[in-house]
Amino acid sequence: MDLPNDPLQPIPWTQMEGLSKKLLADAPYSLVSYLRCVFQMHGTIRMALRWRETEAGQRITIYSTNNRLDDAGIVGIYKKPGSKNYRITLYCFSEDTSVLQNALLKTQRFDWDSPDTTLFFSAIPEKLMPVLERTLPQRNCKFEFKCNTTYKWRTPDQLDSCDHTCPPDVRLAPLSLEYVKLVQSHWFDDVPDAADYITTLITHNQSMGAYSRSTGELCAFVLFSEFCTMTILHTMEEHRRKGYAQLIINAICQRLLAEGLIVGATVIEGNTASLKLFELLGFNTSRDFFLYTLATPLTPGQEEVTCKKIKY
Repeated sequence: MDLPNDPLQPIPWTQMEGLSKKLLADAPYSLVSYLRCVFQMHGTIRMALRWRETEAGQRITIYSTNNRLDDAGIVGIYKKPGSKNYRITLYCFSEDTSVLQNALLKTQRFDWDSPDTTLFFSAIPEKLMPVLERTLPQRNCKFEFKCNTTYKWRTPDQLDSCDHTCPPDVRLAPLSLEYVKLVQSHWFDDVPDAADYITTLITHNQSMGAYSRSTGELCAFVLFSEFCTMTILHTMEEHRRKGYAQLIINAICQRLLAEGLIVGATVIEGNTASLKLFELLGFNTSRDFFLYTLATPLTPGQEEVTCKKIKY
């Protein structure tokens, strides 16, 4: 969509590598705090570059509030062509977030008025949430749900810690499209375009499953998202406490860390088992929460209601 006067302008492909390096320079691994944990946006750019020559490359666009970048707000949008469902991540190089807020308020990159529009803000730093809380009501949108998560990550220098010696009862292999419905059944019910989204991740990104050698059934699985994070990690109930989650996490990390990627994971607040698992595996941990939140336009005559807060 060509909107030459919009406050959010697409960043040219020729500047993507430079922006990727600038984001990492703005976030040393040893210092993770407000507006410094940039790995979600960095991961979005890495995936956009990875997908550029594929059909999925049409789904990610990275926008900036200005050309300087030093004080710019950056907005990554994932959207299926023709859809009105948006997956959005945000970053701001400056602690003054007013430029980002004004751009979100005035942009026409979203179909604000359609009752079919959904805005799924993914892994938003908790201290950027006021930007959304001030902006979305002015655009006549309401929050449907909020979900707190903790962000964890591994860097390429941790490659040697990714042992995934496979036990004799299972084998490791990527997921195929026959598992889309199964994966969706173990994810949020409210996420729009879920089946299409999962199909895209399985088709274009790394995924990993642990399969029973005796029955062929899928025992555990994990996907890799458009934000360069592991997502929808799940072990079937009858196969828990066998080490399969640790196995597939290490396997997918070994492949992607070897490519120089930073591999992240977002864990829902209250999921103590997963939090302990990632700590055991040596993942770094952010001090801040990151929120996933779904917003939709208010319909005529509808009053805003208090959104529900999802916990594990």
